[in-house]
Amino acid sequence: MRLSRTVTVLTLAGVVVWGGLLAPALAAQDKKAPAKASAPAAAPAPAVKSDVGWNSADYAACMKTARERPKAGFDQAGEWAAFGGGVPAEHCRATALIGLNEPEAAADLLETLAEKSRESAQIKVGLLRQAAQARTLAGQPPRALAVLNAAAKVLPGDPDVLEDRAVMRIDYGEPWDAVDDLNGVLDRQPNRVSALVLRAAAYRRLETLDLAKADIQRALALEPNNPDALVESGILARVTGNDSAARTLWMSVLRSAPESPAADIARANLAKMDVKVK
Repeated sequence: MRLSRTVTVLTLAGVVVWGGLLAPALAAQDKKAPAKASAPAAAPAPAVKSDVGWNSADYAACMKTARERPKAGFDQAGEWAAFGGGVPAEHCRATALIGLNEPEAAADLLETLAEKSRESAQIKVGLLRQAAQARTLAGQPPRALAVLNAAAKVLPGDPDVLEDRAVMRIDYGEPWDAVDDLNGVLDRQPNRVSALVLRAAAYRRLETLDLAKADIQRALALEPNNPDALVESGILARVTGNDSAARTLWMSVLRSAPESPAADIARANLAKMDVKVK
């Protein structure tokens, strides 16, 4: 399971770039255009559901309701918890809280579950990763980073945790630490395209553009139509003065993945280049 990533829009040298906890590519924030928080995304379940209860019909039904009708899901989770639903029921309650736009309360609950429950390390890390997402939605990036640090101690070297933490570290002004995390991911999974795209964005923020380009070229060699890689490649082209290449790359995203978050970034960039895009 991958932690879903919210997207905010930042500007840098006339280019709209990725930002926020949930974006696969990131860049420095233009002081004249502060980031705006996006709407909460549907909360994911913990990565592993091997314990009794996680695979139950009750859990599946509760999570479906929590995502589609958060208030009803919250009530359903409470009733289930009262009848012994345990950690899965409380996780469903936390998911409903995010849907109810109460991410801080959701994060508090998720962190408590991870700390006090006897669940497996994989499930605890899933809970902590979701808690970090909730902290970010609540506007608490330092807390989010602290939660991911805790997750990294539970499962040292876990690629998903390292990638999540890398995103936070870039947002929090620690790009070299982010590169270290992403190096750890790529040491274990050298063909992980999301990590290559994110490291390219981190290198771009550090103005080491040759390394950024090398990562994007590798990502596109692995997945030529990956929307996130194409958007980041376009950003690199734009910041190095190749507007024609940037336009071509962003238009390709609109054709191949018009409903994706990457397409939203491509549209914003094209608008800045005075291209009318519907």
